Amino acid sequence: MQPPSVYLDHAATTPVSPEARAAYLDALDEGFANPSSLHAPGVAAARVLERAREALRAAAGSRFRRVVLTSGGTESNNMAVLGLGRGGRKRHLVATTIEHASVLAALEHARSLGPTVELVPVGPAGEVDVGRLAAAGQGAALVAVHLVHNELGTVVDVAALAAELARTSPETVLHIDAVQALGKLDLPATLGGATSVALTAHKVYAPKGIGALLLAGELAPRPLLFGGDQQDGLRAGTEHVAGAAAFGVAARLVAAERAVVTERLGRLDHRLRDGLAACGEVLRPLVPAGRAVPGLVALALRGLPPEVLLHRLEQRGVYASAGSACHARRARSQVLDALGAPRDVGLIRVSMGRGTTEGEVDAFLAAAREALAEVRT
Repeated sequence: MQPPSVYLDHAATTPVSPEARAAYLDALDEGFANPSSLHAPGVAAARVLERAREALRAAAGSRFRRVVLTSGGTESNNMAVLGLGRGGRKRHLVATTIEHASVLAALEHARSLGPTVELVPVGPAGEVDVGRLAAAGQGAALVAVHLVHNELGTVVDVAALAAELARTSPETVLHIDAVQALGKLDLPATLGGATSVALTAHKVYAPKGIGALLLAGELAPRPLLFGGDQQDGLRAGTEHVAGAAAFGVAARLVAAERAVVTERLGRLDHRLRDGLAACGEVLRPLVPAGRAVPGLVALALRGLPPEVLLHRLEQRGVYASAGSACHARRARSQVLDALGAPRDVGLIRVSMGRGTTEGEVDAFLAAAREALAEVRT
């Protein structure tokens, strides 16, 4: 199958880079054995895993001593909420109303097990009031929040939140969903004193099916999977060695290229926003420039179901999305409800990657103008 003409859905998943592909294939040979086995091939496989963990520590910050390899961001977020949030005597969990479904659904499940859950509202463009979130988190077992929002691209001042919680509620675990942040932000600087971090590979040009939960200090969640002693007993099951190898290489690469790539994405972001002026109020940015990471632009579509516009874009070889791929079949993104957007407003997410060009941005703009003209005639 040929790749789409214009792929602007990198926030859903990215194409696998040549470097990650090569690392994956190499690990199928070098790391074919079970990394828990004590013989030489098993030790070689274990070394592949440790190199991957070292790469993830380097990308996120050396303070995250423990790296639990998972199946992806959903499992990492579930492990944090259910494994860290139910520990100790504190039985209160806090998040915002616009967290990823893997956090919100895990919180809802935790509620059924006894803890109370508080969801803190956000501003009309997804702004998270760090002071309000920290106040809600005082005395809580866990506060969970995104670093970069998966649909809006907005950034939370996690370092300030961590500092405030360290001052007012030092025993509270601060879990960060950084799935959309790797490669977009300087994680060691922006994570501050966060205590756990979720990452996934398929957002950074590596294969699907591998992720990580990074833990500071001696923090250890209750396991969700049972039946083996792998990964210090925190996650039973034989590790995905080849996936981990690809993830490690990809993490190093996007961290090294971050400054150059984000600067170029910033120019493309401005080009897209300037070009949208021709669409008027029908299709406009939901989040002001400068409040979202470059290259992830949430658009408010007024008076037209998002799937109608997306279908007409696809007919022209242009691929975007109606928000999170996890709930692509919903009629309306739940984020819009949390923001208090009118019922006649839908969401279109345009997310660019390191291979996106000016021509592709222009193709999206031309296709959008043509499609909107069609449906309005």
